Amino acid sequence: MTRELFTDEELAAFKAAQRLAFDATLAVEAELREGITEQQAAGKLEQWLRARGVSHFFHYGFVWFGDRTGFLDFPPLPRRARDLLDVRRARATGHFRPSGRRLKQGDAVILDIGPIHGGGAADIGYSCSLGEPTEELHETRLALAALRPMILALVRAGETQAAIDTAVDEYTRDHGYVSIHSKYPGSAIAHRVGRVPGLRWPTFNVKGFSPQTLGYLGGAVVGSALRGDVRSAPFWQPGSARPCEPGLWAFEPHLGHGAVGAKWGEVLVVTEDTAYWLDDDLPHVRYAAGHGVVQDAS
Repeated sequence: MTRELFTDEELAAFKAAQRLAFDATLAVEAELREGITEQQAAGKLEQWLRARGVSHFFHYGFVWFGDRTGFLDFPPLPRRARDLLDVRRARATGHFRPSGRRLKQGDAVILDIGPIHGGGAADIGYSCSLGEPTEELHETRLALAALRPMILALVRAGETQAAIDTAVDEYTRDHGYVSIHSKYPGSAIAHRVGRVPGLRWPTFNVKGFSPQTLGYLGGAVVGSALRGDVRSAPFWQPGSARPCEPGLWAFEPHLGHGAVGAKWGEVLVVTEDTAYWLDDDLPHVRYAAGHGVVQDAS
């Protein structure tokens, strides 16, 4: 994928979409009750957003409860496009979509949604719990918070994707956690978000994604292949010698500890000469600040 630069007006649209996504997660968090299923919670996310004018999604709602937040016993996702044609490998994607798992008091919860609104696309993740978080979940959320200024500083320093990935992995391992985002497609901690095409056309759910998103990501993958440069594909490349190039990057670090997993997801803006988080007034940032974790990397 080539470099992408955005106007202030475009960035404002992406910021508004991201804030709307986080507002949805907070609204659904307030409605969580014992017995609700992951599928029902995902439906609530989408319904809340549709009621506020969202008609298209970068991705539909993903929700995980309890030990499913840690992706325990989840099979690896298909790594290559042709693997989707293998029925056994394609079935792996089903484990990641919302299930009939019912919520219990004290369970860890991850809410993950990607609305497109006003021309801007979002892809966010948010961790919480039903009732007070366990010490395990609380500590994991604070450990995650430290990655935010670390990633920003490394991107600003021009470090390669491989170096940033290594730094995150070393931090994760040194603090006694495991990397769950390594189970994501391509083991990617991030992916590009940009101008999604076809928003005037009808949309529907394709295994959690819209055809417009598949066109956006798929077109970038094909384009990079035709240029003979797979390193420029829209997904983060853990082994790439490239820096984090200009554009919008949705970072989604996801850590696990025991049977619990936690994540945050938000957009990083990378320009020709600097980088910054699209928004600093976000729920996971406020949670960390409320517990004494400073995330200022300026």
